[in-house]
Amino acid sequence: MDIKGKVNNYFKKKSKFSIFSDFLFIAFIIALLIPQSRVEVIAFVNKIRVAIINPSVENSENTVMLSDKDYNWQVESLDGEKNLLADYKGKVIFLNLWATWCPPCIAEMPSIQDLYDKYKDNEQMVFLIVSNEKVEKVSTFMKKRGFTFPVQITHYQLPKPFYTESIPTTFLVSKSGKIVVKETGAANWGGEKMQKIVDDLIAE
Repeated sequence: MDIKGKVNNYFKKKSKFSIFSDFLFIAFIIALLIPQSRVEVIAFVNKIRVAIINPSVENSENTVMLSDKDYNWQVESLDGEKNLLADYKGKVIFLNLWATWCPPCIAEMPSIQDLYDKYKDNEQMVFLIVSNEKVEKVSTFMKKRGFTFPVQITHYQLPKPFYTESIPTTFLVSKSGKIVVKETGAANWGGEKMQKIVDDLIAE
């Protein structure tokens, strides 16, 4: 069997999780052997993750509903416009917590851009890509990378349902305030699976 055949056979036999685990192990070995490659290795691993990891819907027993207090959370656009989460109540909310220094965050951003491009003209959906860094730093990052989705800044404590110790963490909230998706780590947000989830929520 030639190399191409062996590669095809490998991908057919392995699950997505097993493939990611194999790449993660290889990347770990490379990082140990070549310390100066660690940043590039981290970026590479997360690109692989984005390519194969799709977000999943929360189980019904884990469903969390936002309270009126949760909706009282304030964010601010890069232009200085201040809004409460309550201003978007009744819409499908895509909320992503990120930072400019976070390789997994950066790895999934092209897929967030893809999702945004599909729904940016839909008035029933809003995108909140939120950092707690300085406006100048985030603005420079966005211009350099060429992303056009809206970014917000917050200096207020996260509502309890959105609390996380890891970034990126992403939430998809229904019109009624139910957290339908909670994903920690980089994922593919621009794929068909996510589009189906969003379309179903918009149709509610």
